[in-house]
Amino acid sequence: MKELFTFPTDELLQEKEVVVSISLNSESNSFDTEANQIQFQNLLKEAREKLCEKYDEKFCETLLDKVEGLRNNTDFWRKITESVVIYITPQDVYFYRLSVSINTGTVVSDQPYILPLISNFQYVSYYHLLCLNHDKFRLFNGRGDKAQEIDLPEDAPKTLTDALGDELTGGELNVADYAGGAGTGMFHGHNEKSNEVEIDQVNYFRIVDKYVHENFSKPTELPLVLFALPENIADFEKISKNEFLDETKVEASPAQLSNNDIQDKTSKVVNEIVNKRYKSLVERYEETTPEYKLGAQYNDLAMASVQGKIDTLLLENHYQVHGRIDENGQYHEGTETNIYVNQLVHNVLKTNGKVYVLEKASMPSDTGIAATLRF
Repeated sequence: MKELFTFPTDELLQEKEVVVSISLNSESNSFDTEANQIQFQNLLKEAREKLCEKYDEKFCETLLDKVEGLRNNTDFWRKITESVVIYITPQDVYFYRLSVSINTGTVVSDQPYILPLISNFQYVSYYHLLCLNHDKFRLFNGRGDKAQEIDLPEDAPKTLTDALGDELTGGELNVADYAGGAGTGMFHGHNEKSNEVEIDQVNYFRIVDKYVHENFSKPTELPLVLFALPENIADFEKISKNEFLDETKVEASPAQLSNNDIQDKTSKVVNEIVNKRYKSLVERYEETTPEYKLGAQYNDLAMASVQGKIDTLLLENHYQVHGRIDENGQYHEGTETNIYVNQLVHNVLKTNGKVYVLEKASMPSDTGIAATLRF
């Protein structure tokens, strides 16, 4: 079973023989996992019923046996955050931990049901948050405006002394906060020489940069967001070789902050970014001339998506269309739900378009679905 961090991915956009998509909205906190475990068991029963309508019982059992042990995996359920989406295919099992609420349910199709992922990734997605001081660092998993500290291993260079050891040039250093908790660290030690202290800091930042890149950024390809004083941000950016270092910054000292304080400050920055990107999205839509817009024109939307003409697709939350799109891009009205819109989203993402899910009050169109076309 593999956790996915980026979206969209090849694993999700490839058509398969069959995919069981299980979306689960968390009903309990991390200390009380039983409600989620029971909910998952019920969803597995629902998935089995839908699957056995199309396939024989042996195939159904073989496919769903891949996640049977998940029911009692308390460690997994303690970490599911706000919600989780699980994809079961004959080849593998993938899952996302999300920071947004979603609709609980199951979908059986030849494509993963990816609509629950859109709102989680549309403005600010997953990232690593590096809380950096002169002499120590902490690392967090960021999911939207939520930040959860990563428990680093023993050999991690968590402090300057741990990292440099005998290679310290500035003597035995300590950092004291002489600003009454304001977060401005001042060095003092047995051998106070500012140039040597600067050398130690540069060396430490290089070690931190290399460690985070090799163990976190490179394996996941997630953006790295810096949380530090402006001067530390500037110094770190000068030496960093991490190509995933993001332009987003939280300019404050994390030295005296609790995890909740760090999340609060990060949340403010994330929400500012979300608001800015939403306003930009609405402005682009409103500035687009009518001939390059589509509303609830299901045939035209289907054909445009197959032809790669859709630049941006806007969906009202929970919007669904009865029917499906055939291989020629034709819309066929039918009894199926959760198919047409999901196919449309797949087609748009495959052709490098963008998809956004908005609440009704936030939709810049009076239809529940709208698209802007490429010029």
